[in-house]
Amino acid sequence: MVSLPGNLVSLRPVQSGDLPHILRWSRDAEISSLADGDYPSHTAEGEPWLKAIAADRYRKYFGIVFQDQLIGDIELDHIAWRSGDAELRIRIGRKDLWNRGLGTDAVETMLKYAFLVLNLRRVYLRVYAHNLRAIRCYTKAGFSKEGKLESRFGKIILMRITRSEYLTSASPHSTAV
Repeated sequence: MVSLPGNLVSLRPVQSGDLPHILRWSRDAEISSLADGDYPSHTAEGEPWLKAIAADRYRKYFGIVFQDQLIGDIELDHIAWRSGDAELRIRIGRKDLWNRGLGTDAVETMLKYAFLVLNLRRVYLRVYAHNLRAIRCYTKAGFSKEGKLESRFGKIILMRITRSEYLTSASPHSTAV
């Protein structure tokens, strides 16, 4: 798998050298309160976890790179090839880079890959209602609210974008794949 260039960031396959960053983000209480996911929390879990992801045909997991540094991760999970659906997850682990449009660029780059390369029909996500920064990012990338859920961790908003919405969106989606 080659790198997927965006306007500000690029997406590339996660490597074993990225594990210290992934583990640090997984242990960070603020990041964990904003992003849900299946991430390792101990060094011993890291390599087997990465190997399992690499072998999982229902998951596409990338590191987010900005100025040659890993700043986060993004994935399409639970890919249903027959129906063309997948769930999106993203974390920007470098808090000093929050609010700079990097997450939006990573999401738009992943959507281009999802719809134009993988030929998916719909990408959906779950976001905590208190994570207003992420909701703005997803809305800017073309997602719309689809519903709400209650969980033991708080209210969750369901959002989605379809391929046809993506293709007719006002966002330029000018990144190359």
